[in-house]
Amino acid sequence: QRQELDFARKVSQLELDLAALEMTELRTLAGEQAGRGPGPETSILKIKGTVIMQELRDLARRALGPMAAPFPGPATEGNLTFGPPDSAHNAARYFNGRKTSIYGGSNEIQRNILTKTMLEL
Repeated sequence: QRQELDFARKVSQLELDLAALEMTELRTLAGEQAGRGPGPETSILKIKGTVIMQELRDLARRALGPMAAPFPGPATEGNLTFGPPDSAHNAARYFNGRKTSIYGGSNEIQRNILTKTMLEL
Protein backbone atom coordinates (compact mmCIF):
# COMPACT_ATOMS: atom_id res chain seq x y z
CA GLN A 1 0.00 0.00 0.00
CA ARG A 2 2.91 2.36 0.69
CA GLN A 3 4.14 1.88 -2.89
CA GLU A 4 0.69 2.75 -4.22
CA LEU A 5 0.61 5.94 -2.14
CA ASP A 6 4.11 6.84 -3.27
CA PHE A 7 3.11 6.28 -6.91
CA ALA A 8 -0.04 8.39 -6.49
CA ARG A 9 2.00 11.15 -4.83
CA LYS A 10 4.44 11.16 -7.77
CA VAL A 11 1.58 11.36 -10.28
CA SER A 12 0.06 14.28 -8.36
CA GLN A 13 3.41 16.06 -8.18
CA LEU A 14 3.90 15.64 -11.93
CA GLU A 15 0.47 17.14 -12.57
CA LEU A 16 1.46 20.18 -10.52
CA ASP A 17 4.84 20.39 -12.27
CA LEU A 18 3.17 20.25 -15.69
CA ALA A 19 0.77 23.05 -14.74
CA ALA A 20 3.69 25.17 -13.50
CA LEU A 21 5.64 24.44 -16.69
CA GLU A 22 2.65 25.51 -18.77
CA MET A 23 2.40 28.79 -16.86
CA THR A 24 6.11 29.43 -17.38
CA GLU A 25 5.72 28.75 -21.09
CA LEU A 26 2.77 31.14 -21.31
CA ARG A 27 4.78 33.86 -19.49
CA THR A 28 7.63 33.33 -21.93
CA LEU A 29 5.30 33.61 -24.92
CA ALA A 30 3.67 36.74 -23.48
CA GLY A 31 7.13 38.29 -23.03
CA GLU A 32 8.00 37.53 -26.62
CA GLN A 33 4.76 39.10 -27.83
CA ALA A 34 5.51 42.18 -25.73
CA GLY A 35 8.89 42.52 -27.47
CA ARG A 36 11.08 41.26 -24.64
CA GLY A 37 13.76 38.79 -25.60
CA PRO A 38 14.06 35.36 -24.08
CA GLY A 39 14.89 35.49 -20.41
CA PRO A 40 15.79 33.00 -17.73
CA GLU A 41 12.45 31.30 -18.29
CA THR A 42 13.90 29.51 -21.30
CA SER A 43 16.45 27.75 -19.08
CA ILE A 44 13.69 26.85 -16.64
CA LEU A 45 11.61 25.41 -19.48
CA LYS A 46 14.50 23.25 -20.68
CA ILE A 47 15.44 21.99 -17.22
CA LYS A 48 11.94 21.32 -15.94
CA GLY A 49 10.72 19.96 -19.27
CA THR A 50 13.41 17.30 -19.40
CA VAL A 51 13.00 16.39 -15.73
CA ILE A 52 9.22 16.05 -16.11
CA MET A 53 9.56 13.94 -19.26
CA GLN A 54 12.01 11.61 -17.53
CA GLU A 55 9.76 11.31 -14.48
CA LEU A 56 6.74 10.52 -16.67
CA ARG A 57 8.64 7.80 -18.50
CA ASP A 58 9.91 6.41 -15.21
CA LEU A 59 6.37 6.23 -13.80
CA ALA A 60 5.15 4.49 -16.95
CA ARG A 61 8.00 2.00 -16.67
CA ARG A 62 7.21 1.36 -13.01
CA ALA A 63 3.48 0.98 -13.70
CA LEU A 64 4.11 -1.62 -16.40
CA GLY A 65 6.48 -3.62 -14.21
CA PRO A 66 7.82 -6.68 -16.04
CA MET A 67 5.84 -5.72 -19.17
CA ALA A 68 8.25 -2.79 -19.60
CA ALA A 69 11.27 -5.05 -19.99
CA PRO A 70 13.47 -3.93 -22.88
CA PHE A 71 13.61 -7.45 -24.26
CA PRO A 72 10.75 -9.93 -23.90
CA GLY A 73 11.84 -13.05 -22.11
CA PRO A 74 10.59 -15.76 -19.76
CA ALA A 75 9.49 -13.21 -17.14
CA THR A 76 7.30 -11.31 -19.60
CA GLU A 77 6.09 -13.83 -22.17
CA GLY A 78 2.83 -14.59 -20.41
CA ASN A 79 2.16 -10.96 -19.51
CA LEU A 80 2.46 -9.33 -22.92
CA THR A 81 -1.04 -10.39 -23.94
CA PHE A 82 -2.84 -8.21 -21.37
CA GLY A 83 -0.48 -5.24 -21.42
CA PRO A 84 -0.59 -2.34 -23.84
CA PRO A 85 0.57 -3.38 -27.32
CA ASP A 86 3.79 -1.36 -27.12
CA SER A 87 4.54 -1.98 -23.43
CA ALA A 88 7.69 -3.95 -24.21
CA HIS A 89 9.17 -0.82 -25.81
CA ASN A 90 8.62 1.39 -22.78
CA ALA A 91 12.00 0.69 -21.20
CA ALA A 92 13.76 1.56 -24.46
CA ARG A 93 11.90 4.90 -24.57
CA TYR A 94 12.82 5.51 -20.92
CA PHE A 95 16.53 4.89 -21.47
CA ASN A 96 16.57 6.78 -24.78
CA GLY A 97 14.88 9.76 -23.11
CA ARG A 98 17.71 10.14 -20.60
CA LYS A 99 19.71 11.99 -23.26
CA THR A 100 17.28 14.93 -23.18
CA SER A 101 19.03 16.29 -20.11
CA ILE A 102 22.20 16.56 -22.23
CA TYR A 103 21.26 17.84 -25.68
CA GLY A 104 20.19 21.45 -26.07
CA GLY A 105 22.66 22.32 -23.31
CA SER A 106 23.04 20.07 -20.34
CA ASN A 107 20.80 20.82 -17.40
CA GLU A 108 23.87 21.82 -15.39
CA ILE A 109 24.86 24.41 -17.99
CA GLN A 110 21.28 25.70 -18.08
CA ARG A 111 21.34 26.03 -14.28
CA ASN A 112 24.57 28.04 -14.51
CA ILE A 113 23.04 30.32 -17.14
CA LEU A 114 19.96 30.75 -14.99
CA THR A 115 22.00 31.56 -11.88
CA LYS A 116 24.19 34.09 -13.70
CA THR A 117 21.15 35.77 -15.19
CA MET A 118 19.31 35.94 -11.87
CA LEU A 119 22.36 37.23 -10.02
CA GLU A 120 23.25 39.59 -12.90
CA LEU A 121 26.82 38.27 -13.13
